[in-house]
Amino acid sequence: MIEDKLKELIINKHGSVLKFTQKFGIPYSTMTSLFSRGVNKTNINTILKVCQALNISADELANGRITFLQEVERPLIEFEKLTEINQEKLKAYYQALLDSQENKE
Repeated sequence: MIEDKLKELIINKHGSVLKFTQKFGIPYSTMTSLFSRGVNKTNINTILKVCQALNISADELANGRITFLQEVERPLIEFEKLTEINQEKLKAYYQALLDSQENKE
């Protein structure tokens, strides 16, 4: 079962489920419920928080697989959490970096 694999991953990375829940602010009872009731019967916000903490894909977890996000995917996920104004600021900063690099070459 995927829940057993998820629990094993948490214990391997964080020492215990309790330590994991304390570190990421997820109630311990929520995690035990996830393990007993199943991933697909757990609140989506909880699943997203667990997946972000473990750097795994929520889509894959919902399909019964644990797949680690590639390092390039994580910044894109974090980018989507920014407000539209901050996204625009980051885009402008990125473009300025590219422009300054081109001028040096």
